[in-house]
Amino acid sequence: MYALTVVPAALIAFFHPRSGLFAIIFLTFIFERFFTLSPIILGESEYKIYPLDVMLLAIIFGTFLQFLKGQLGIRFKKADFLILGFAALSSLYGLASIFILNHEAALSFSSAKNYAFYALLYFATYLLVRTKEDFLGLVKFAVAGAIGIIGFLFYGALSGQGLWSEYTPLSTEGVRILAFTHGYYLSIVSIFAFAYILVKKKDAFASAFVFLLPVWGIGIVGSMMRHLWISIAAAFFAVLVLAGKETRGSAKRLLGGYFFVAFFVVAAVFYAASLLPNSKINDAIGEVTGVVGHRVTSIADSSDESIFWRNVVWSEAFKEYRKNPLFGTGFGKYLSVEIGSYREFVEMRNMHNSFLVLLVQMGLVSAVVLAGAVWILLKKVLEKIRTVDGMQIARIATVGILCLQAAAFMFQPYLETNLLGIFFWINLGLMRSLGRENEQTGGN
Repeated sequence: MYALTVVPAALIAFFHPRSGLFAIIFLTFIFERFFTLSPIILGESEYKIYPLDVMLLAIIFGTFLQFLKGQLGIRFKKADFLILGFAALSSLYGLASIFILNHEAALSFSSAKNYAFYALLYFATYLLVRTKEDFLGLVKFAVAGAIGIIGFLFYGALSGQGLWSEYTPLSTEGVRILAFTHGYYLSIVSIFAFAYILVKKKDAFASAFVFLLPVWGIGIVGSMMRHLWISIAAAFFAVLVLAGKETRGSAKRLLGGYFFVAFFVVAAVFYAASLLPNSKINDAIGEVTGVVGHRVTSIADSSDESIFWRNVVWSEAFKEYRKNPLFGTGFGKYLSVEIGSYREFVEMRNMHNSFLVLLVQMGLVSAVVLAGAVWILLKKVLEKIRTVDGMQIARIATVGILCLQAAAFMFQPYLETNLLGIFFWINLGLMRSLGRENEQTGGN
């Protein structure tokens, strides 16, 4: 099955790299870890050559072939050099961690790969998505994936638990009706949809997004990921600010309409439940409101299991960081965590804070290199945010997505997990393209 699916897909991606990039987005949205983390298993041996990796390699080689043919052109800017430098540093850290520091080889290699190899998506995205039509194609695939995720939402609602949600168990009572990863993907697309509705106001796509946005919102809430709720709220606020004062009226009408419909639906449901006080419907409503309410109130509860675990792990991580603040500890190390009778060695890369992981493992120098690239790209996009060229929505959305990621990365291992981290590099590539000066475009 692996050969029958991945090999033809890789061949198509090689000859048509842009289609390969779009396929990566769609397939990750739908199949998440079963596309990005499925190894080849032969007998009792497991080879961690993932379909995502094969597709990305095909895209890279196909893009390079187009570059040699003169179909693509690139003029390197400061941000490009900084991201190349970060990828090079990550590779060096991986080698040093294995052969000099004698840290765990598999863990060190995997950490280096997540930083260095997937960073190449930045260049692939910038080179392959350069025109308005290219952006439209990417958006169509992303929206199609987000619509496909609605099927997972219905499955979770009917079965009582989201498909693949068991990979991220809750620290409080309740269940997820949608997997965390699918909730994250819906958050990304929702930011674009919100920006589109505000700027476009009235067209067929805006009308569709007005309907889809609350459905996706139910999925995001149903993922029960508290940090996603906070992150998407910050992203929506950024979109609202960037869209300008002239869109505030549209935002008020949109949110007012949602509030009215939500109030009517909730009132009708509770009224129906009051007529049948001992029914399963009433019990289900009480359970749902209780679980969601508990998750909301637990955000500020320092005794919450996951929050307390993070506090302890982050404290140990800072102790390690102080030993070598400039260059870090390297990859492949573990933290010793003790919480009462609880004893565990936690992977350094799995402390649920991508910023802290980067700082502790690679030190301040590498963190500044990556932060410098992000700052340059953000500044360029913000400088062109009011440019009337049909790409204003895309610019607003990419900045909003960056805000989402900046908030979310503090609570989960995003950059350390390929099915989450690749969208950081793709978004940076889009920002590079949107903030560019007039450069040669092309490619298939």
